[in-house]
Amino acid sequence: MTDEQSAGTGSPSEQRPMTRRERREREQAAELARRAQQIRADASEDGVATTPEQTTQTAQAYNQAEGGTQTDEPAPMTRRQRWAALRAASVADEDLSGNAPAPVPATEHASEPDHDRAEPEHNTSQPTHYEADQNQDLGDLDPLPQDGRQYPGFDAEESDHDHADDDEDEELEALGYLTVADGSGKYTVVNEEKAAERAKRRRRRYLVLAASFVVFVGLLAVVGIGLRQLIPGTNADYEGPGGEPVTFTVNPGEGPIVIGDRLVEEDIVASTGAFTDALDEAQSVQDIQPGDYEMKRQMSASEAADRLLGIGDPGVNYVAVNSGTRIDAVYESIADATQYSVEEVEEAATDPTAYGLPEQAESLEGYIATGEYRFDVDASPEEILQLMIEPTMEEFDRLGITDEDDQFDLVTIASILQAEARTDDFQTVSGIIRNRLDPSNPETAGYLQIDATVIYGLGTQSLQFTAEDREDASNEYNTYAHRGLPPGPIGSPSLEALDAAAEPEDNDYYYWVTVNIETGETKFAATLEEHNENVDEYRQYCQDNPEMCGGGSNDDPSAPSTDGESVDNGAQ
Repeated sequence: MTDEQSAGTGSPSEQRPMTRRERREREQAAELARRAQQIRADASEDGVATTPEQTTQTAQAYNQAEGGTQTDEPAPMTRRQRWAALRAASVADEDLSGNAPAPVPATEHASEPDHDRAEPEHNTSQPTHYEADQNQDLGDLDPLPQDGRQYPGFDAEESDHDHADDDEDEELEALGYLTVADGSGKYTVVNEEKAAERAKRRRRRYLVLAASFVVFVGLLAVVGIGLRQLIPGTNADYEGPGGEPVTFTVNPGEGPIVIGDRLVEEDIVASTGAFTDALDEAQSVQDIQPGDYEMKRQMSASEAADRLLGIGDPGVNYVAVNSGTRIDAVYESIADATQYSVEEVEEAATDPTAYGLPEQAESLEGYIATGEYRFDVDASPEEILQLMIEPTMEEFDRLGITDEDDQFDLVTIASILQAEARTDDFQTVSGIIRNRLDPSNPETAGYLQIDATVIYGLGTQSLQFTAEDREDASNEYNTYAHRGLPPGPIGSPSLEALDAAAEPEDNDYYYWVTVNIETGETKFAATLEEHNENVDEYRQYCQDNPEMCGGGSNDDPSAPSTDGESVDNGAQ
Protein backbone atom coordinates (compact mmCIF):
# COMPACT_ATOMS: atom_id res chain seq x y z
CA MET A 1 0.00 0.00 0.00
CA THR A 2 1.34 3.42 -0.95
CA ASP A 3 1.20 6.61 1.09
CA GLU A 4 -1.20 8.14 -1.42
CA GLN A 5 -3.61 5.26 -1.11
CA SER A 6 -3.51 5.46 2.69
CA ALA A 7 -4.14 9.17 2.74
CA GLY A 8 -7.06 9.09 0.26
CA THR A 9 -7.71 10.85 -3.04
CA GLY A 10 -7.10 14.50 -3.65
CA SER A 11 -4.41 16.71 -4.96
CA PRO A 12 -0.95 16.35 -3.52
CA SER A 13 -1.12 19.84 -2.09
CA GLU A 14 -4.15 18.87 0.01
CA GLN A 15 -2.57 15.71 1.45
CA ARG A 16 -0.62 15.95 4.73
CA PRO A 17 2.38 13.66 5.29
CA MET A 18 1.53 10.57 7.35
CA THR A 19 3.54 9.68 10.40
CA ARG A 20 5.28 6.39 10.58
CA ARG A 21 2.89 5.24 13.26
CA GLU A 22 -0.18 6.10 11.19
CA ARG A 23 1.28 4.39 8.17
CA ARG A 24 2.06 1.28 10.17
CA GLU A 25 -1.38 1.17 11.70
CA ARG A 26 -3.09 1.40 8.31
CA GLU A 27 -0.85 -1.34 6.94
CA GLN A 28 -1.64 -3.54 9.92
CA ALA A 29 -5.37 -2.96 9.46
CA ALA A 30 -5.14 -4.05 5.84
CA GLU A 31 -3.08 -7.04 6.89
CA LEU A 32 -5.72 -8.07 9.42
CA ALA A 33 -8.40 -8.00 6.74
CA ARG A 34 -6.29 -10.02 4.37
CA ARG A 35 -5.61 -12.59 7.07
CA ALA A 36 -9.28 -13.03 7.85
CA GLN A 37 -10.12 -13.36 4.13
CA GLN A 38 -7.39 -15.87 3.48
CA ILE A 39 -8.33 -17.93 6.55
CA ARG A 40 -11.88 -18.24 5.38
CA ALA A 41 -10.78 -19.07 1.82
CA ASP A 42 -8.37 -21.78 2.99
CA ALA A 43 -10.88 -23.27 5.34
CA SER A 44 -13.58 -23.27 2.67
CA GLU A 45 -11.35 -25.07 0.19
CA ASP A 46 -10.12 -27.65 2.71
CA GLY A 47 -13.44 -28.10 4.50
CA VAL A 48 -11.78 -28.00 7.94
CA ALA A 49 -11.47 -25.50 10.77
CA THR A 50 -8.24 -23.60 11.05
CA THR A 51 -5.77 -23.74 13.94
CA PRO A 52 -3.48 -20.99 15.33
CA GLU A 53 -0.56 -22.60 13.42
CA GLN A 54 -2.55 -22.53 10.18
CA THR A 55 -3.46 -18.93 10.86
CA THR A 56 0.22 -18.02 11.18
CA GLN A 57 1.11 -19.83 7.94
CA THR A 58 -1.76 -18.16 6.11
CA ALA A 59 -0.63 -14.74 7.33
CA GLN A 60 2.93 -15.36 6.16
CA ALA A 61 1.71 -16.52 2.74
CA TYR A 62 -0.53 -13.51 2.39
CA ASN A 63 2.31 -11.15 3.19
CA GLN A 64 4.46 -12.76 0.50
CA ALA A 65 1.61 -12.46 -2.02
CA GLU A 66 1.08 -8.75 -1.35
CA GLY A 67 2.81 -6.56 -3.85
CA GLY A 68 4.20 -3.67 -1.78
CA THR A 69 5.05 -5.53 1.46
CA GLN A 70 6.35 -8.93 0.34
CA THR A 71 8.59 -10.39 3.03
CA ASP A 72 9.35 -13.77 4.56
CA GLU A 73 8.15 -12.65 8.00
CA PRO A 74 5.04 -10.85 9.15
CA ALA A 75 5.41 -7.16 9.93
CA PRO A 76 6.22 -6.40 13.60
CA MET A 77 3.18 -5.44 15.70
CA THR A 78 2.58 -3.86 19.06
CA ARG A 79 0.85 -5.87 21.79
CA ARG A 80 -2.46 -4.18 21.10
CA GLN A 81 -2.17 -4.94 17.38
CA ARG A 82 -1.14 -8.53 18.04
CA TRP A 83 -4.19 -8.97 20.25
CA ALA A 84 -6.40 -7.53 17.51
CA ALA A 85 -4.91 -9.94 14.99
CA LEU A 86 -5.55 -12.93 17.23
CA ARG A 87 -9.06 -11.70 17.80
CA ALA A 88 -9.73 -11.53 14.07
CA ALA A 89 -8.31 -15.00 13.55
CA SER A 90 -10.47 -16.42 16.35
CA VAL A 91 -13.58 -14.83 14.90
CA ALA A 92 -12.77 -16.31 11.52
CA ASP A 93 -12.47 -19.76 13.09
CA GLU A 94 -15.88 -19.40 14.72
CA ASP A 95 -17.40 -18.34 11.40
CA LEU A 96 -16.19 -21.53 9.67
CA SER A 97 -17.81 -23.63 12.40
CA GLY A 98 -21.14 -21.82 11.90
CA ASN A 99 -21.13 -19.95 15.22
CA ALA A 100 -20.72 -16.30 14.28
CA PRO A 101 -19.66 -13.97 11.48
CA ALA A 102 -16.03 -12.91 11.24
CA PRO A 103 -15.67 -9.17 11.51
CA VAL A 104 -12.34 -7.42 11.69
CA PRO A 105 -12.00 -5.01 14.66
CA ALA A 106 -10.52 -1.63 14.08
CA THR A 107 -7.28 -0.87 15.89
CA GLU A 108 -7.28 1.37 18.91
CA HIS A 109 -5.24 4.01 17.15
CA ALA A 110 -7.42 4.41 14.04
CA SER A 111 -7.34 8.02 12.93
CA GLU A 112 -10.35 10.27 12.85
CA PRO A 113 -11.64 10.92 9.31
CA ASP A 114 -10.39 14.17 7.83
CA HIS A 115 -13.46 16.05 6.62
CA ASP A 116 -11.30 18.51 4.69
CA ARG A 117 -10.21 15.81 2.29
CA ALA A 118 -12.33 13.80 -0.14
CA GLU A 119 -12.70 10.13 0.76
CA PRO A 120 -11.94 7.59 -1.97
CA GLU A 121 -14.89 5.81 -3.46
CA HIS A 122 -13.10 2.51 -3.27
CA ASN A 123 -9.83 1.39 -1.76
CA THR A 124 -8.32 -1.08 -4.19
CA SER A 125 -5.93 -2.39 -1.53
CA GLN A 126 -8.81 -4.09 0.34
CA PRO A 127 -11.17 -6.86 -0.84
CA THR A 128 -14.71 -5.85 -1.72
CA HIS A 129 -16.18 -7.77 1.17
CA TYR A 130 -13.95 -6.09 3.77
CA GLU A 131 -16.37 -3.30 4.55
CA ALA A 132 -19.18 -5.74 5.24
CA ASP A 133 -16.93 -7.61 7.65
CA GLN A 134 -16.11 -4.39 9.47
CA ASN A 135 -19.76 -3.59 10.15
CA GLN A 136 -20.56 -6.93 11.73
CA ASP A 137 -21.11 -7.06 15.54
CA LEU A 138 -18.43 -8.90 17.50
CA GLY A 139 -20.88 -9.88 20.23
CA ASP A 140 -19.69 -11.49 23.50
CA LEU A 141 -16.61 -13.56 22.69
CA ASP A 142 -15.00 -16.21 24.85
CA PRO A 143 -11.43 -15.68 26.11
CA LEU A 144 -8.85 -16.52 23.46
CA PRO A 145 -6.55 -19.58 23.65
CA GLN A 146 -2.92 -19.32 24.71
CA ASP A 147 -0.88 -17.53 22.06
CA GLY A 148 2.17 -19.59 21.17
CA ARG A 149 3.27 -17.64 18.10
CA GLN A 150 6.52 -15.77 17.84
CA TYR A 151 7.02 -12.37 16.24
CA PRO A 152 10.62 -11.94 15.12
CA GLY A 153 12.05 -8.48 15.53
CA PHE A 154 9.19 -7.41 17.77
CA ASP A 155 11.21 -6.39 20.83
CA ALA A 156 13.77 -4.51 18.81
CA GLU A 157 11.36 -2.26 16.95
CA GLU A 158 8.66 -1.81 19.60
CA SER A 159 10.81 -1.26 22.70
CA ASP A 160 9.71 2.36 23.05
CA HIS A 161 6.06 1.39 22.82
CA ASP A 162 6.55 -1.46 25.35
CA HIS A 163 8.06 0.95 27.83
CA ALA A 164 5.03 3.17 27.46
CA ASP A 165 2.77 0.15 28.06
CA ASP A 166 4.76 -0.77 31.16
CA ASP A 167 4.38 2.76 32.52
CA GLU A 168 0.66 2.54 31.82
CA ASP A 169 0.48 -0.77 33.71
CA GLU A 170 2.20 0.79 36.74
CA GLU A 171 -0.19 3.76 36.68
CA LEU A 172 -3.20 1.43 36.50
CA GLU A 173 -1.87 -0.67 39.37
CA ALA A 174 -1.42 2.45 41.50
CA LEU A 175 -5.07 3.31 40.85
CA GLY A 176 -6.25 -0.10 42.02
CA TYR A 177 -6.29 -2.10 38.77
CA LEU A 178 -4.42 -5.16 37.51
CA THR A 179 -3.06 -5.75 33.98
CA VAL A 180 -3.73 -9.41 33.23
CA ALA A 181 -2.24 -11.47 30.40
CA ASP A 182 -4.19 -14.47 29.16
CA GLY A 183 -2.04 -15.48 26.19
CA SER A 184 -3.95 -13.33 23.71
CA GLY A 185 -2.85 -10.02 25.09
CA LYS A 186 -3.19 -7.89 28.20
CA TYR A 187 -6.34 -6.40 29.58
CA THR A 188 -7.26 -4.46 32.70
CA VAL A 189 -9.36 -5.73 35.59
CA VAL A 190 -10.21 -4.31 39.02
CA ASN A 191 -7.79 -5.29 41.76
CA GLU A 192 -10.34 -6.30 44.42
CA GLU A 193 -7.86 -6.20 47.31
CA LYS A 194 -6.52 -2.76 46.42
CA ALA A 195 -10.02 -1.47 45.74
CA ALA A 196 -11.17 -2.62 49.19
CA GLU A 197 -8.09 -1.08 50.77
CA ARG A 198 -8.68 2.22 48.97
CA ALA A 199 -12.33 2.22 50.09
CA LYS A 200 -11.25 1.54 53.66
CA ARG A 201 -8.75 4.41 53.51
CA ARG A 202 -11.42 6.72 52.13
CA ARG A 203 -13.83 5.80 54.94
CA ARG A 204 -11.07 6.33 57.50
CA ARG A 205 -10.25 9.72 56.03
CA TYR A 206 -13.91 10.69 56.12
CA LEU A 207 -14.18 9.59 59.79
CA VAL A 208 -11.03 11.51 60.73
CA LEU A 209 -12.31 14.59 58.94
CA ALA A 210 -15.72 14.30 60.61
CA ALA A 211 -14.18 13.85 64.07
CA SER A 212 -11.80 16.74 63.49
CA PHE A 213 -14.72 18.93 62.45
CA VAL A 214 -16.69 18.03 65.60
CA VAL A 215 -13.66 18.74 67.82
CA PHE A 216 -13.06 22.00 66.00
CA VAL A 217 -16.66 23.12 66.47
CA GLY A 218 -16.51 22.11 70.14
CA LEU A 219 -13.32 24.08 70.67
CA LEU A 220 -14.89 27.10 69.02
CA ALA A 221 -17.87 26.81 71.36
CA VAL A 222 -15.67 26.46 74.46
CA VAL A 223 -13.46 29.34 73.42
CA GLY A 224 -16.48 31.46 72.65
CA ILE A 225 -18.07 30.74 76.03
CA GLY A 226 -14.77 31.35 77.80
CA LEU A 227 -14.22 34.65 76.08
CA ARG A 228 -17.75 35.70 76.87
CA GLN A 229 -17.17 34.91 80.54
CA LEU A 230 -13.86 36.79 80.60
CA ILE A 231 -14.75 39.89 78.65
CA PRO A 232 -16.56 42.41 80.88
CA GLY A 233 -20.00 43.47 79.79
CA THR A 234 -20.65 40.33 77.69
CA ASN A 235 -22.55 38.36 80.37
CA ALA A 236 -26.31 38.65 80.09
CA ASP A 237 -28.13 39.72 83.25
CA TYR A 238 -31.70 40.40 84.33
CA GLU A 239 -32.70 43.66 85.96
CA GLY A 240 -34.60 44.04 89.19
CA PRO A 241 -35.47 41.70 92.08
CA GLY A 242 -37.23 39.10 89.93
CA GLY A 243 -40.77 37.83 89.60
CA GLU A 244 -42.27 34.39 90.36
CA PRO A 245 -41.01 32.85 93.66
CA VAL A 246 -39.17 29.53 93.36
CA THR A 247 -37.31 27.26 95.79
CA PHE A 248 -33.74 26.57 94.72
CA THR A 249 -31.67 23.78 96.33
CA VAL A 250 -27.89 23.92 96.65
CA ASN A 251 -26.50 20.40 96.91
CA PRO A 252 -23.42 19.47 98.97
CA GLY A 253 -20.17 19.82 97.04
CA GLU A 254 -21.49 22.19 94.36
CA GLY A 255 -19.26 25.12 93.43
CA PRO A 256 -20.13 28.57 92.04
CA ILE A 257 -20.02 27.55 88.37
CA VAL A 258 -22.24 24.48 88.88
CA ILE A 259 -24.66 26.54 90.97
CA GLY A 260 -24.65 29.28 88.33
CA ASP A 261 -25.40 26.77 85.54
CA ARG A 262 -28.34 25.39 87.49
CA LEU A 263 -29.62 28.89 88.21
CA VAL A 264 -29.59 29.55 84.47
CA GLU A 265 -31.41 26.26 83.79
CA GLU A 266 -34.20 27.29 86.17
CA ASP A 267 -34.33 30.82 84.68
CA ILE A 268 -33.36 32.46 87.95
CA VAL A 269 -30.34 34.29 86.51
CA ALA A 270 -29.55 35.11 82.88
CA SER A 271 -25.97 33.80 82.71
CA THR A 272 -23.41 31.93 84.77
CA GLY A 273 -20.81 34.60 84.07
CA ALA A 274 -22.96 37.37 85.54
CA PHE A 275 -23.59 35.23 88.63
CA THR A 276 -19.90 34.42 89.26
CA ASP A 277 -19.02 38.09 88.70
CA ALA A 278 -21.61 39.03 91.34
CA LEU A 279 -20.09 36.55 93.79
CA ASP A 280 -16.65 38.09 93.27
CA GLU A 281 -18.02 41.60 93.80
CA ALA A 282 -19.78 40.53 97.02
CA GLN A 283 -16.40 39.65 98.55
CA SER A 284 -18.06 37.48 101.16
CA VAL A 285 -15.89 35.38 103.48
CA GLN A 286 -18.66 32.78 103.66
CA ASP A 287 -19.19 30.21 100.91
CA ILE A 288 -22.60 29.25 99.59
CA GLN A 289 -23.91 26.58 101.92
CA PRO A 290 -26.07 23.59 100.93
CA GLY A 291 -29.77 23.93 101.57
CA ASP A 292 -33.02 25.32 100.18
CA TYR A 293 -33.29 28.97 99.20
CA GLU A 294 -36.27 31.12 98.34
CA MET A 295 -35.39 32.68 95.01
CA LYS A 296 -37.29 34.39 92.17
CA ARG A 297 -37.47 33.87 88.43
CA GLN A 298 -35.39 36.28 86.34
CA MET A 299 -33.75 38.06 89.25
CA SER A 300 -30.52 40.00 88.82
CA ALA A 301 -27.27 38.12 89.39
CA SER A 302 -26.34 40.38 92.32
CA GLU A 303 -29.69 39.73 94.01
CA ALA A 304 -29.24 35.98 93.56
CA ALA A 305 -25.68 36.07 94.89
CA ASP A 306 -26.73 38.07 97.98
CA ARG A 307 -29.61 35.69 98.64
CA LEU A 308 -27.37 32.60 98.47
CA LEU A 309 -24.65 34.22 100.57
CA GLY A 310 -27.12 35.37 103.18
CA ILE A 311 -26.42 39.04 102.48
CA GLY A 312 -29.33 41.44 102.91
CA ASP A 313 -32.99 40.48 103.39
CA PRO A 314 -34.19 37.90 103.90
CA GLY A 315 -31.16 36.69 105.89
CA VAL A 316 -30.46 33.09 106.82
CA ASN A 317 -28.15 31.32 109.27
CA TYR A 318 -26.32 28.09 108.62
CA VAL A 319 -25.36 25.24 110.95
CA ALA A 320 -23.69 21.92 110.04
CA VAL A 321 -23.86 18.84 112.26
CA ASN A 322 -21.37 16.08 111.44
CA SER A 323 -21.85 12.40 112.22
CA GLY A 324 -20.91 11.57 115.78
CA THR A 325 -21.06 15.17 117.02
CA ARG A 326 -21.96 15.41 120.67
CA ILE A 327 -24.81 17.61 121.87
CA ASP A 328 -22.60 20.24 123.58
CA ALA A 329 -20.76 20.79 120.26
CA VAL A 330 -24.14 21.21 118.52
CA TYR A 331 -25.13 23.93 120.99
CA GLU A 332 -21.85 25.73 120.33
CA SER A 333 -22.40 25.60 116.57
CA ILE A 334 -25.86 27.12 116.95
CA ALA A 335 -24.47 29.90 119.14
CA ASP A 336 -21.69 30.62 116.62
CA ALA A 337 -24.21 30.94 113.75
CA THR A 338 -26.79 33.07 115.58
CA GLN A 339 -27.07 35.93 117.99
CA TYR A 340 -27.79 33.51 120.86
CA SER A 341 -25.33 32.37 123.50
CA VAL A 342 -24.59 28.72 124.38
CA GLU A 343 -26.44 29.19 127.66
CA GLU A 344 -29.56 30.42 125.87
CA VAL A 345 -29.52 27.41 123.58
CA GLU A 346 -28.99 25.00 126.49
CA GLU A 347 -31.86 26.64 128.35
CA ALA A 348 -34.13 26.00 125.36
CA ALA A 349 -33.16 22.30 125.50
CA THR A 350 -33.72 21.62 129.20
CA ASP A 351 -37.02 19.78 128.62
CA PRO A 352 -36.48 17.08 125.97
CA THR A 353 -40.12 15.94 126.18
CA ALA A 354 -41.15 19.29 124.70
CA TYR A 355 -39.64 18.06 121.44
CA GLY A 356 -41.31 14.63 121.54
CA LEU A 357 -38.53 12.71 123.29
CA PRO A 358 -39.32 10.00 125.89
CA GLU A 359 -39.10 10.62 129.65
CA GLN A 360 -35.84 8.65 129.96
CA ALA A 361 -34.05 11.05 127.60
CA GLU A 362 -31.93 13.28 129.78
CA SER A 363 -30.95 15.54 126.86
CA LEU A 364 -31.37 15.92 123.12
CA GLU A 365 -28.24 13.78 122.59
CA GLY A 366 -28.64 11.43 119.62
CA TYR A 367 -31.85 13.05 118.35
CA ILE A 368 -30.14 15.90 116.49
CA ALA A 369 -29.87 14.50 112.97
CA THR A 370 -26.60 14.95 111.12
CA GLY A 371 -26.77 17.28 108.15
CA GLU A 372 -26.79 20.95 107.17
CA TYR A 373 -29.42 23.40 108.31
CA ARG A 374 -30.45 26.88 107.17
CA PHE A 375 -32.93 29.01 109.05
CA ASP A 376 -34.02 32.62 109.25
CA VAL A 377 -31.98 34.96 111.37
CA ASP A 378 -35.07 35.66 113.43
CA ALA A 379 -35.66 31.98 114.34
CA SER A 380 -35.73 31.30 118.09
CA PRO A 381 -33.51 28.65 119.75
CA GLU A 382 -36.57 26.42 120.19
CA GLU A 383 -37.44 26.73 116.50
CA ILE A 384 -33.85 25.91 115.52
CA LEU A 385 -33.73 22.81 117.76
CA GLN A 386 -37.10 21.58 116.54
CA LEU A 387 -35.90 21.96 112.95
CA MET A 388 -32.83 19.82 113.70
CA ILE A 389 -34.81 17.05 115.46
CA GLU A 390 -37.48 16.66 112.76
CA PRO A 391 -35.38 14.47 110.37
CA THR A 392 -34.87 11.85 113.10
CA MET A 393 -38.57 11.74 113.95
CA GLU A 394 -39.42 11.42 110.27
CA GLU A 395 -37.01 8.48 110.00
CA PHE A 396 -38.74 6.74 112.91
CA ASP A 397 -42.03 7.10 111.05
CA ARG A 398 -40.50 5.70 107.89
CA LEU A 399 -39.11 2.71 109.79
CA GLY A 400 -42.45 2.15 111.51
CA ILE A 401 -40.99 2.58 115.02
CA THR A 402 -43.59 4.44 117.10
CA ASP A 403 -42.81 3.26 120.66
CA GLU A 404 -40.74 5.90 122.46
CA ASP A 405 -38.66 3.34 124.40
CA ASP A 406 -37.81 1.49 121.17
CA GLN A 407 -36.90 4.77 119.57
CA PHE A 408 -34.59 5.59 122.48
CA ASP A 409 -32.78 2.21 122.27
CA LEU A 410 -32.52 2.56 118.51
CA VAL A 411 -30.88 5.98 118.75
CA THR A 412 -28.47 4.68 121.40
CA ILE A 413 -27.34 1.70 119.25
CA ALA A 414 -27.09 3.93 116.18
CA SER A 415 -24.83 6.36 118.03
CA ILE A 416 -22.51 3.46 119.01
CA LEU A 417 -22.41 2.26 115.40
CA GLN A 418 -21.51 5.76 114.27
CA ALA A 419 -18.59 5.87 116.72
CA GLU A 420 -17.30 2.30 116.23
CA ALA A 421 -17.82 1.16 112.65
CA ARG A 422 -17.48 2.18 109.06
CA THR A 423 -20.67 2.85 107.11
CA ASP A 424 -20.18 -0.31 105.04
CA ASP A 425 -19.99 -2.37 108.25
CA PHE A 426 -22.95 -0.78 110.06
CA GLN A 427 -25.33 -3.71 109.67
CA THR A 428 -22.71 -6.35 110.56
CA VAL A 429 -21.64 -4.51 113.74
CA SER A 430 -25.30 -3.89 114.56
CA GLY A 431 -25.76 -7.68 114.58
CA ILE A 432 -22.71 -8.08 116.85
CA ILE A 433 -24.13 -5.54 119.34
CA ARG A 434 -27.40 -7.49 119.42
CA ASN A 435 -25.43 -10.71 120.03
CA ARG A 436 -23.41 -9.18 122.87
CA LEU A 437 -26.54 -7.79 124.55
CA ASP A 438 -27.82 -11.34 125.02
CA PRO A 439 -26.96 -12.19 128.66
CA SER A 440 -26.61 -15.87 127.81
CA ASN A 441 -23.98 -15.41 125.10
CA PRO A 442 -20.77 -17.39 125.86
CA GLU A 443 -18.34 -14.65 124.88
CA THR A 444 -19.37 -11.42 126.68
CA ALA A 445 -22.24 -12.55 128.93
CA GLY A 446 -24.29 -9.44 128.12
CA TYR A 447 -21.47 -6.88 128.37
CA LEU A 448 -21.00 -4.66 125.32
CA GLN A 449 -17.35 -3.90 126.27
CA ILE A 450 -17.07 -0.98 123.82
CA ASP A 451 -14.41 1.68 124.31
CA ALA A 452 -16.44 4.53 122.75
CA THR A 453 -19.00 4.36 125.53
CA VAL A 454 -16.28 4.52 128.21
CA ILE A 455 -14.73 7.56 126.51
CA TYR A 456 -18.12 9.32 126.41
CA GLY A 457 -18.63 8.75 130.11
CA LEU A 458 -15.17 10.16 130.83
CA GLY A 459 -16.10 13.31 128.88
CA THR A 460 -13.02 13.08 126.62
CA GLN A 461 -12.56 12.71 122.87
CA SER A 462 -9.62 10.27 122.85
CA LEU A 463 -9.61 6.48 123.03
CA GLN A 464 -6.75 6.61 125.49
CA PHE A 465 -7.79 5.50 128.94
CA THR A 466 -6.27 3.46 131.76
CA ALA A 467 -7.02 0.03 133.16
CA GLU A 468 -8.50 1.74 136.20
CA ASP A 469 -10.87 3.67 133.90
CA ARG A 470 -11.94 0.38 132.35
CA GLU A 471 -12.80 -1.04 135.77
CA ASP A 472 -14.45 2.13 137.09
CA ALA A 473 -18.10 1.22 137.74
CA SER A 474 -18.92 4.80 138.72
CA ASN A 475 -18.88 5.62 135.01
CA GLU A 476 -22.45 4.79 133.98
CA TYR A 477 -21.32 4.59 130.36
CA ASN A 478 -18.61 2.02 131.12
CA THR A 479 -19.94 -1.02 129.23
CA TYR A 480 -17.09 -3.14 130.65
CA ALA A 481 -18.55 -2.67 134.13
CA HIS A 482 -22.27 -2.51 133.28
CA ARG A 483 -24.31 -4.97 131.24
CA GLY A 484 -26.64 -3.83 128.50
CA LEU A 485 -26.86 -0.50 126.73
CA PRO A 486 -25.43 2.69 128.22
CA PRO A 487 -27.87 5.22 129.76
CA GLY A 488 -28.34 6.97 126.42
CA PRO A 489 -26.86 7.90 123.05
CA ILE A 490 -23.24 8.98 122.82
CA GLY A 491 -23.48 11.28 119.78
CA SER A 492 -25.50 12.25 116.72
CA PRO A 493 -25.98 9.26 114.39
CA SER A 494 -26.53 9.47 110.67
CA LEU A 495 -29.76 8.23 109.12
CA GLU A 496 -27.76 5.27 107.70
CA ALA A 497 -26.76 4.29 111.25
CA LEU A 498 -30.40 4.52 112.35
CA ASP A 499 -31.45 2.23 109.52
CA ALA A 500 -28.72 -0.33 110.40
CA ALA A 501 -29.71 -0.26 114.06
CA ALA A 502 -33.30 -1.00 113.08
CA GLU A 503 -32.29 -3.82 110.69
CA PRO A 504 -29.21 -5.61 112.12
CA GLU A 505 -27.45 -8.41 110.22
CA ASP A 506 -28.12 -11.92 111.52
CA ASN A 507 -24.65 -13.36 112.27
CA ASP A 508 -22.66 -15.31 114.89
CA TYR A 509 -19.91 -12.74 115.41
CA TYR A 510 -18.93 -11.19 118.74
CA TYR A 511 -15.74 -9.33 117.80
CA TRP A 512 -14.41 -7.04 115.08
CA VAL A 513 -11.14 -5.27 114.44
CA THR A 514 -9.88 -3.04 111.63
CA VAL A 515 -6.68 -4.65 110.31
CA ASN A 516 -5.84 -1.95 107.75
CA ILE A 517 -6.35 1.66 108.76
CA GLU A 518 -5.72 2.97 105.24
CA THR A 519 -8.30 0.80 103.45
CA GLY A 520 -10.64 0.31 106.41
CA GLU A 521 -10.55 -3.49 106.04
CA THR A 522 -12.32 -4.99 109.03
CA LYS A 523 -12.31 -8.63 110.14
CA PHE A 524 -14.97 -10.29 112.26
CA ALA A 525 -14.71 -13.29 114.58
CA ALA A 526 -17.05 -15.59 116.48
CA THR A 527 -14.55 -16.53 119.21
CA LEU A 528 -11.92 -14.72 121.22
CA GLU A 529 -9.22 -17.02 119.81
CA GLU A 530 -10.06 -16.05 116.25
CA HIS A 531 -10.29 -12.42 117.25
CA ASN A 532 -6.80 -12.47 118.82
CA GLU A 533 -5.40 -13.75 115.50
CA ASN A 534 -7.01 -10.77 113.78
CA VAL A 535 -5.55 -8.47 116.41
CA ASP A 536 -2.07 -9.91 115.69
CA GLU A 537 -2.62 -9.08 112.02
CA TYR A 538 -3.52 -5.53 112.99
CA ARG A 539 -0.39 -5.25 115.15
CA GLN A 540 1.76 -6.47 112.25
CA TYR A 541 0.16 -3.85 110.03
CA CYS A 542 1.00 -1.15 112.59
CA GLN A 543 4.57 -2.45 112.82
CA ASP A 544 4.88 -2.13 109.02
CA ASN A 545 3.03 1.22 108.93
CA PRO A 546 3.82 3.06 112.17
CA GLU A 547 2.79 6.38 110.63
CA MET A 548 -0.76 5.03 110.25
CA CYS A 549 -1.12 3.58 113.76
CA GLY A 550 1.02 5.76 115.97
CA GLY A 551 2.52 2.66 117.60
CA GLY A 552 -0.57 0.41 117.53
CA SER A 553 -1.71 0.94 121.14
CA ASN A 554 -4.39 2.82 122.99
CA ASP A 555 -2.21 5.89 122.56
CA ASP A 556 -3.73 6.17 119.08
CA PRO A 557 -7.47 6.73 118.52
CA SER A 558 -7.48 4.30 115.60
CA ALA A 559 -5.97 1.42 117.56
CA PRO A 560 -8.22 -1.36 118.88
CA SER A 561 -8.13 -2.25 122.53
CA THR A 562 -6.17 -5.41 123.30
CA ASP A 563 -6.71 -5.60 127.05
CA GLY A 564 -9.00 -7.98 128.94
CA GLU A 565 -10.61 -11.26 128.02
CA SER A 566 -12.86 -9.71 125.42
CA VAL A 567 -11.41 -7.32 122.91
CA ASP A 568 -13.53 -4.99 120.81
CA ASN A 569 -12.54 -2.56 118.12
CA GLY A 570 -12.77 1.16 118.54
CA ALA A 571 -11.34 1.88 115.07
CA GLN A 572 -13.54 3.36 112.41
